[in-house]
Amino acid sequence: MIYSVLNIIGERLNFYLKNRFALGEDKVILSNIVNQDGSLAITESDKVVITLVNIQEETITSRLNSTVNMARPINLNIYVMCSAYFTDKNYPEALKFLSATLSFFQANCVFTHSNTPDLNRNIEKLTFEIVNQDLQNQSHLWGTLGGKYLPSILYKVRMVTVQEGNFEDDYTRVSGFSSII
Repeated sequence: MIYSVLNIIGERLNFYLKNRFALGEDKVILSNIVNQDGSLAITESDKVVITLVNIQEETITSRLNSTVNMARPINLNIYVMCSAYFTDKNYPEALKFLSATLSFFQANCVFTHSNTPDLNRNIEKLTFEIVNQDLQNQSHLWGTLGGKYLPSILYKVRMVTVQEGNFEDDYTRVSGFSSII
């Protein structure tokens, strides 16, 4: 389910960026920043990279929704970073695409089945909020990821409900969006 959520986010953002800048090529990829061996995971430059950086259970709503004799759904918050990976000479382009990414999530801060028909049927909605980080936390995050800082923004995506049988769409490939994992 997490893959399908990240994929739909990437697909919608990619569609928005391609239309906004009249592009023929995809601009969004789903990828780690760095591979386990320390090498750069991103093989294409001039892209907006979506990276999963954390998963947390939403414990407040879990307690409210618990029932007896039934497995309760797990409500998750996933933390997603959007980074502008552009070559040195394209730094202004990186800022332009990061600004457009911010605009996209400001205008599309909630994904529902009415505005996102391909959203997994077991997810009621996704909401996006910016996670403010001070420089120390941001530096720690980039150090944990193993990369050098890129212009980026971190979002908290809430509520992904995971229940038995919700994993069937995890490996469905959606055209028009590439992922590197």
